[in-house]
Amino acid sequence: MDKEDKEQYTKLYDPSEFTPLDPTQELIFPPELWSLEQKPQRQLRFKGERVLWIQPSSLPELLELKGQYPTAKLVVGNTEVGIEMKFKNLLYPVILAPALIPELNIVQHTENGIVFGAACTLTLLGDVLRDGVRDLPSNQTEIFQAVLEQLHWFAGQQIRNVAAVGGNIMTASPISDLNPVFMAAGCKLTLLSKGGKRVVEMDDKFFAGYRRTAMKPDEILLSIEIPYTRKGQYFSAFKQSPRREDDIAIVTCGMNVVFEEDTNTVKDLRLSYGGMAPTTVLAKNTSNQLIGRTWSEELMQEACSLLAEEMTLDPSAPGGLVLYRCTLTISLFFKFYLTVQHKLAKDLKAEGIPMEDLRPDYASAVQLFHKETPSSIQIYQRLCPQGRAKSMWWGVP
Repeated sequence: MDKEDKEQYTKLYDPSEFTPLDPTQELIFPPELWSLEQKPQRQLRFKGERVLWIQPSSLPELLELKGQYPTAKLVVGNTEVGIEMKFKNLLYPVILAPALIPELNIVQHTENGIVFGAACTLTLLGDVLRDGVRDLPSNQTEIFQAVLEQLHWFAGQQIRNVAAVGGNIMTASPISDLNPVFMAAGCKLTLLSKGGKRVVEMDDKFFAGYRRTAMKPDEILLSIEIPYTRKGQYFSAFKQSPRREDDIAIVTCGMNVVFEEDTNTVKDLRLSYGGMAPTTVLAKNTSNQLIGRTWSEELMQEACSLLAEEMTLDPSAPGGLVLYRCTLTISLFFKFYLTVQHKLAKDLKAEGIPMEDLRPDYASAVQLFHKETPSSIQIYQRLCPQGRAKSMWWGVP
């Protein structure tokens, strides 16, 4: 290759085609890229030797494809399917990518709660719920605060930026961080297919088995509604994992209690656990036997006994740590009991109704874990003009 051909080969553009930059003008977003955003999307297909990847352009197109390929996987952030294909050597012949469909990215405030499209990222979910906690009365945002606490320890920021809330539900992991929260809250799921739409509650019947749901093969998850709480309702979520941040859970739980108006009598109770079975489960027997009881130390002791009987594991259960996991179900409820006791006593006192608060030595148990700002100290030697060494230190907050 001679010098002229080499210059032609390496030249990517002709500088004469571009007007020199005027430093007095502000750079703008390229109009051509903006116009592409406004144009209707069209279906994209990439066919490899073993996989067909399809990006549908509309919701009807997605439903048509799901009917045509009922076993196809839907991916948005690809934080689960991508790992399975790369590290577990699983093969999914057809993959549908619906991330750009508007109906799957909605955020809608309703009378009962906030509806999130299934393709909404966990970062967006957190931002919207954080705004709700800021703007709404605290008694309406108990569930929102619990979801935000779980998201704080959910993977890393990069994962939350792309992972979808719908993907977290449909993965149906038995140790999901969020599914116990959604189940305890009784979130409503909107399912859609070519045959129509149906709304189901996320309860113990939704997960049919290990990583399986009760959805039909041709259905997709359209949205999830996270409800508001009301006066006299208290909600908490907890996660225990080997490492505090960015780690899979050992046991997770969502706990929801509703009291009779201006009393400490339990009207409804839902205790949902992950990590205690092949699916996310509800402790229904324990909850049913505590309805109608007053929130007291006697209730707490009986709840621990009932949970010990209901939340059991086979000695050969996958994941091991059987005794530890069984103990966690009880200790996490104890933490929930203390948290509710403190909040309930404060709220009833505001209404002029006396109720015993926590013992002072239990107060620290209701505090959430927060990282302290790290600090460091650098120590070095500095030579004085006379040549003598002088020890120095510098603290960095």
